[in-house]
Amino acid sequence: MISNKLSTYFYSIFLSFFISNVSAQQPALPPDLDDYVAEVLQAFQVPGIGLGIVKDGKIVLAKGYGVRKLGDPAPVDENTLFSIASNSKAFTATAIAMLVEEGKLKWEDKVIEHLPWFRMADDYVTTHLTLRDLFVHHSGLNAYANDVLLFPPSKFSRRELLEKLKDVKLKYDFRTVYAYDNILYLAAGEVIAAKTGMSWEDFVKTRIFNKIGMSRSISKYSGLKGQANIAYAHAIRDGKLQMLDSFFDMNIGDASNPAGGVVSTAKDMSKWLITQLDSGRMPDQGRLFKPAATQELWKIIRPMPVGQEPEWLKPAQRHFSGYALGFRTYDYRQYQVIGHGGLLTGFVSQIAMVPDLKLGVVVLTNQLSTGAYNAIINHILDYNMKAAPFDWLAGFKKDWDRSLVRRDSVLQTRKKILPDASLQLSLPLEKYSGVYKDGLMGNIVISKADQGLSMRFVKSPLYEADLVHFHGDMFKVNYKNSHMGEGPFLSFSLNPDLSIREGRFISSFSNADAELEDIILTPDKKSIMDTAELGKRIRLETGKYKNADFAVAFKDMGTGETFLVNAKTDFHAASTMKTPVMAEVFKQAAKGKFAISDSIKVYNRFKSIADGSLYKLKPENDSEQELYAMVGKKITIENMLLRMITKSSNLATNILIDKVGAKNTNKTMRSIGANDIQVLRGVEDGKAFEKGMNNTVTAYDLMLLFEKMAKGEMVNKKASEAMVGILMQQTFRGIIPARLPKEVSVANKTGSITKVLNDSGIVYLPDGRKYVLVLLSRGMEEEAAKKTLSTISEYIYNYETSK
Repeated sequence: MISNKLSTYFYSIFLSFFISNVSAQQPALPPDLDDYVAEVLQAFQVPGIGLGIVKDGKIVLAKGYGVRKLGDPAPVDENTLFSIASNSKAFTATAIAMLVEEGKLKWEDKVIEHLPWFRMADDYVTTHLTLRDLFVHHSGLNAYANDVLLFPPSKFSRRELLEKLKDVKLKYDFRTVYAYDNILYLAAGEVIAAKTGMSWEDFVKTRIFNKIGMSRSISKYSGLKGQANIAYAHAIRDGKLQMLDSFFDMNIGDASNPAGGVVSTAKDMSKWLITQLDSGRMPDQGRLFKPAATQELWKIIRPMPVGQEPEWLKPAQRHFSGYALGFRTYDYRQYQVIGHGGLLTGFVSQIAMVPDLKLGVVVLTNQLSTGAYNAIINHILDYNMKAAPFDWLAGFKKDWDRSLVRRDSVLQTRKKILPDASLQLSLPLEKYSGVYKDGLMGNIVISKADQGLSMRFVKSPLYEADLVHFHGDMFKVNYKNSHMGEGPFLSFSLNPDLSIREGRFISSFSNADAELEDIILTPDKKSIMDTAELGKRIRLETGKYKNADFAVAFKDMGTGETFLVNAKTDFHAASTMKTPVMAEVFKQAAKGKFAISDSIKVYNRFKSIADGSLYKLKPENDSEQELYAMVGKKITIENMLLRMITKSSNLATNILIDKVGAKNTNKTMRSIGANDIQVLRGVEDGKAFEKGMNNTVTAYDLMLLFEKMAKGEMVNKKASEAMVGILMQQTFRGIIPARLPKEVSVANKTGSITKVLNDSGIVYLPDGRKYVLVLLSRGMEEEAAKKTLSTISEYIYNYETSK
């Protein structure tokens, strides 16, 4: 017989097991959930919702409600794609956590250790900003700093956007004030790329989505367009719910993906919540990261202000709130919650995880209503927390209705501003035209239109607008894209000589465009708006030298636009003929006649094409002299090519011409349409020179050759890339690259003899665009020619970047 004491012990064990088992088996779904969500959809005018609930490491619900698009019966389901906006930030933080775990990074690493070019406006912040600081919104930047370039998207690259931070004055002391930003998450994305050699998008796709099984999720926002089963953006405009068909192009650009570009589904996001709640253990029981990473990701770094909830939302009152790494941590009732929200025009989303309950909820919506997701999440949390029932739908609906009333009240009381007809323009309308610049926005082009003026932000095309004269020197900005909303005013101020001093934006009374008030439009005298202005400046520059001749050939590799000056006039090739010789070497190598890695003997005896007599090159007449010391020895053809192109070795050139044949080189040039390039002989053939038997080129034909290389079509893609790689190592940089910004890359080949100076190459801009430029001259001393041609190169660059 069992004693009473032992019996009590076993009864306690049984009772504990029974309670634990019942608790584990209790469904996480409120019994009225479907009806409740339907009421929320109706109350907040939300077309569709994706809802995911996870409990104890399992998906207990992944479901869609409503429709993907207003007026279309196609339903939302668990696989419908929604923009999750700033919920993307947790993926960026987790990616860094994974690299920290692998020993490749440390949270306390200085950002400049991995991005040496990165600068903030304050030197102390630049040198002390850590990877951890990138995630927690206390850098000292103003809230939403530079978001005007992110939403709607600009054409600036991720690095270009970050490089602008050096000119953004900090508003707060470092690590003192919470001020939400997106821009520093882009820096975290660049760190991932620098450390792994993978773009942020590829890392998140391969290292996170694929491993967790988030098969529908997209890490590149531009990849959303054209996908099946997607939710469309909606918002209330002029009191009516509308579908926003512009959200594909207006919401966010790929440069900002680390801050808000992820697109996902209720089912995929549920898998993400399971992985986060179980300290990196994925639904298939594999592990994405270790529990130590979870502790870092969820730990509060920057406390956040806690507001006072109104009486009708009293149970939602928080007592603490703080920003962790890509997550927010706060209290709800007696529990700690790990969450985050995301908002892009027409979409809002929210996640909430309760670690103590092993519970997670994600709500994805296609309408701008935070009340909808809050009501659903709190309803589900209350049920699982066994809290007293509370009417969250009514509470958040009251908040929603009051916000609409406030907005309508502001609109009704807003005094309509009328123009004063007595205030006339100070200048003729066309005098306001021109290229303006701003440190943040880049170039802004104002031009005469059929009626009034038009304005175009070169790097932010969605700001394109008509400028309608209001009064005085003030214009009303009317955006051409109606989804951009109401535009500001643009007011010009003048110098005493009646030239334009600057233009400033004055916010319209909606405050939607208030951030434009920091932009100052300053006339940019360097910028060139059109080819007429470009041609005028080139003529003024070359006109200083009456006895000289010039040729220019320019081609934009993106648009195909060309600009030509004397482009089919023959010029002495000088060393520019060495590029066609290189092309012929690669062509014969591709045909299997030899390999670029093969060795070739160095010699210095050549036959004149004039009479067959032998001649030798003199080292003192050659820009590269090391090769002369190697006569009788062997070096690789690749080494010979490098010397010929990068140091303009005449000896290497003659050896390679002997190898492949001048006639074959000409034949190859004819095959690409370069009919006027004449490679007749090697260098320093004095007898041939005396008889006028010279190598000649035209700017147009050299343009064709470099265009083929830029397209990967000269011989083949591999050969083209190899040739460009050699040209990139050029040591003679005094013409095309000389006046260009250091971040611009140029693959070029120069050429010079007495009173002849040429350059030819491909110019690569930081934003990925490229163009071919050929500049030829004769009849000038070298220094004067360098100055003139490099100035023309700068004009071409200014024209290209003003477009």
